[in-house]
Amino acid sequence: MNDSEIYLLNWEEEVHALNNDLDRSFYNANYPSFNHTYEDLWELATDRIGLAIVLLLFSVATVFGNSLVILAVFRERHLHTATNYFVTSLACADCLVGLVVMPISAVYEVLENRWLFTTDWCDVWRSLDVLFSTASILNLCVISLDRYWAITDPFTYPTRMSRKRAAILIAIVWICSSAISFPAIAWWRAVRTEQVPEDKCPFTENLGYLIFSSTISFYLPLFVMVFTYYRIYRAAVIQTRSLKLGTKQVMMASGELELTLRIHRGGTTTNTDARHLFRTASSTPEDLQDLEEPLTALHNNGLTRVPSARINNKQHLGKNFSLSRKLAKFAKEKKAAKTLGIVMGVFIICWLPFFVVNLWSGFCTRCIWQEEIVSAAVTWLGWINSGMNPVIYACWSRDFRRAFVRILCYCCPRKMKRRYQPAFRCKPSQKFASGRYYSAYSLHHVRGSRENSGEQTYI
Repeated sequence: MNDSEIYLLNWEEEVHALNNDLDRSFYNANYPSFNHTYEDLWELATDRIGLAIVLLLFSVATVFGNSLVILAVFRERHLHTATNYFVTSLACADCLVGLVVMPISAVYEVLENRWLFTTDWCDVWRSLDVLFSTASILNLCVISLDRYWAITDPFTYPTRMSRKRAAILIAIVWICSSAISFPAIAWWRAVRTEQVPEDKCPFTENLGYLIFSSTISFYLPLFVMVFTYYRIYRAAVIQTRSLKLGTKQVMMASGELELTLRIHRGGTTTNTDARHLFRTASSTPEDLQDLEEPLTALHNNGLTRVPSARINNKQHLGKNFSLSRKLAKFAKEKKAAKTLGIVMGVFIICWLPFFVVNLWSGFCTRCIWQEEIVSAAVTWLGWINSGMNPVIYACWSRDFRRAFVRILCYCCPRKMKRRYQPAFRCKPSQKFASGRYYSAYSLHHVRGSRENSGEQTYI
């Protein structure tokens, strides 16, 4: 071997060593690391103990609040409605966010983005994050649709929204959420262009997946929720105007006759005409058998007051005040719509920043100032939405609030538990002429009809 060959060999070794040094410098600059000894990790954790406590409190509060919702619906029979089944599905998704996703992320943030687990578990954890967060958002979307159907068509809603249909909608939510989460693991690994460091767990920056997942998980549900809430608002305005005018056009059950009902409120009734049913000659008794308050039918632009019949059979006791309950139900649906509006507002505030940053990172990662800090902040803001939903329901739903108190006061004295027992509340106008309340038989049937109608008390 001559001198030139020796020189070239040494030069190649120096170039190789220089490249290794440059690679290590680049890695240390972009992914600062250290020896993962227990002493180093413990020192870092104790230095950021305040952040760890705050993040874990968010996680515990999310699990606790949503567990209360699940227990309340499971224990309280009067909460077994289609709407509350959707709320339970939402609470399950939010509870899993707080139980699985948030604690691991808290450890990841406290250790300054050092991943302590395997690469496979990193992909699984990211998939679970997408699954539970998407399920939470889609459940909110289904709840908005459910409220839209209940308010725009309150008379046929109880029969249309059966438990079977509610279960089908919930299954669709979880199937769609799973379709964009677990199959994404193969997508992430297929489009990954460079090796991920073992102590890192970054989310994919593939633009195609970010656009697809953001559209299904957020932007499409957001459009549906805004549209349905606008329609709910418009329906509420129209219904309120009708109630103020005292008239309401309805289609009869047979589908053949449209009536304009004039609702007489105020005044006193005597014992002999306290409970009447008014019907037109072309209507069947079944069409208007649920009417409780005196009504005047305006048919063919003419005013017709038709003969009345008094309900005194025991079999009709459960239906005596069905109309007033249906008319008053609209006021409760309006309050439920207000609750939905608050839920939707909190949802937009919490999740919109994340999905804006998420999409923007796919176009230009370097354009985001302090990208790691901003990403962590907007991600946790989205997860906080999972802990806010039980608070909203507790503040606005009397039924849920009472159920929460009964659960929390399970070991309290009996007097305190009795105070929050569910009870059927009658107005003084809902008495018989003799001054007696409806019998236990009628109360049983009214409770059953209330459960089937999805009625819920909001204040």
